[in-house]
Amino acid sequence: MIVPMKKITALIFHKEKDAFLSALQDLGVVHISLEKKDTGNESLQVLEKNIERMRTFLNAAKKQERRLPDNSGSAVVMKKDSAAVPDTFSSVEAFEKIKDEISVIDDRIEKMEREIRNLAPWGDFSRESIKRMNDIGINVRFFISPLKKFKQYEQAEIICEEIFRDKTYAYFVVFEQGESSVIDCDEFFYPDTDFPQLETEYMKLQAEKAREQEELEAVFSRAAEVQAYYNARETELSFLTTSSSLSSAVENTVYILSGWVPYPVLAETEKFLQEKDVYFYFSKPQPGEPVPILLRNNRFARLFEPITKMFALPQYAELDLTAFFAPFFTLFFGFCLGDAGYGLIIVIAALIARGKLTADKRPITSLLMILGASTFLFGLISGNLFGVDLSKLPGIRKIVIFDQMQLFNAALILGVIQVFLGMFLKALNRIRQFGFMSSLSSFGWIIMLGGLLGLSFFRPSIWVVYFGMLLILLFNDLKSNIFVRLGKGAWELYGITGVFGDVLSYIRLFALGISSSILGFVVNDIAMQCRGVPFVGYLLTFVILIIGHTGNLLLSALSSFVHPLRLTFVEFYKNAGFEGGGKAYAPFRQIK
Repeated sequence: MIVPMKKITALIFHKEKDAFLSALQDLGVVHISLEKKDTGNESLQVLEKNIERMRTFLNAAKKQERRLPDNSGSAVVMKKDSAAVPDTFSSVEAFEKIKDEISVIDDRIEKMEREIRNLAPWGDFSRESIKRMNDIGINVRFFISPLKKFKQYEQAEIICEEIFRDKTYAYFVVFEQGESSVIDCDEFFYPDTDFPQLETEYMKLQAEKAREQEELEAVFSRAAEVQAYYNARETELSFLTTSSSLSSAVENTVYILSGWVPYPVLAETEKFLQEKDVYFYFSKPQPGEPVPILLRNNRFARLFEPITKMFALPQYAELDLTAFFAPFFTLFFGFCLGDAGYGLIIVIAALIARGKLTADKRPITSLLMILGASTFLFGLISGNLFGVDLSKLPGIRKIVIFDQMQLFNAALILGVIQVFLGMFLKALNRIRQFGFMSSLSSFGWIIMLGGLLGLSFFRPSIWVVYFGMLLILLFNDLKSNIFVRLGKGAWELYGITGVFGDVLSYIRLFALGISSSILGFVVNDIAMQCRGVPFVGYLLTFVILIIGHTGNLLLSALSSFVHPLRLTFVEFYKNAGFEGGGKAYAPFRQIK
């Protein structure tokens, strides 16, 4: 559900502006509509850049915290409260300096690793021995040749010695006096640095990088201070941006503030404003105004709000569809994965993760537990447990309700129900926005399709179909004349093929459930065939079962999330007439 909003307009005397905005920011409930942004303000630009630098520092600190073991004793703590101190930003500057130094070291290490890989086949020898041979007129050359080609050099009248060979190439040395021979293969020019020297320098670079990493961890120990300083600067940026964006009047002596207040905090906001020396009034949103969106759903639907935000927030005049697609998404996920064993694993994994996550991340585990429970139940009633057909097991077969044909029909029935629900919600939306007459065309679709479904067992329902078509033809566009409506209505009726296509799209629920079951069965079959392998048969069976079912679970779970997402965002949203494009409610507040 979308929380109702009231528009607030306030007139502020210029001498009271900063004090009023500071108090309003402390209140933290008003979403301010910014009329303009002062892009030429250098202090704002510097502040934005510094905030971005601090954000980079904090993201790096969080990644470092995740890499540290639980017993590391690192002081990289992000939740600790700490007052910002004047030299806090020096930690960010130190981080950037160390990061640049590590980047330079990494480049040198990468270059040296290439040199070491190139020198490794030639072994460990001294450059002095090469120099002594050159002094007495013997030229030493290094070559790399494919193995087949190298045989001709072994038989040729040249003095060569093979140093190393791998599966593809031979590495050899040619000794010459006088003029150099023409040898048709890649010549390797040995660098001035010996292999032992390179290894020594490489170890020094690694040690230098380790020291830099230690310094970096020491800098990250002040992450809590930087976080507090970052919050303070974000609050300051919000204040300055808002202050510079207010419209002015009466020769810049009065500033006009416009914003939005959620109904639940309207009384609190009104009381606050009455205590301030400002003139204000509240008004209802007008059609077309960019009202910010604040969602408020029950505990179950709230878990699916991140999915809503993945696509787009609804416009203020629209219905919030979260509570309507949430039950379907839960059913669809279970339908697609459809294995009781996999569902049980998801529930257990979510329970374990729940105890290790912070409070703001726990709703994700709640969602996973619901999806896992749906998978477990669908697996039981469809008779699938880790690829085992439960309908063939005595004593358990009674819990299996659906066979394959019934699952196919169930997928289509779910599709019909969700498509009809979408059309009904579209009609309700039209009533909310434009009145009852505008919804008659949407109701016409429901009536017509309902009549078509009834034709198979109730012949007179053809008149219901005709009535629905009449509503579509006559009420599709109330602003146009009757002839334009008839033309538009005829074109709309052509879209009935798209409705049938939408319903058929739900067959993918059945197809994904079957594919998951078949893959589980194949894993079991391969594993059971390995039991007869001497000595390691049962171990091999166990390994195949673990790896196979883990892979199947991961792939099937991904598909079971993506395809219900598609059915929601394409088929359901389209039939519900969802437009989206709403802007999230972002109150002017202190950032903590």
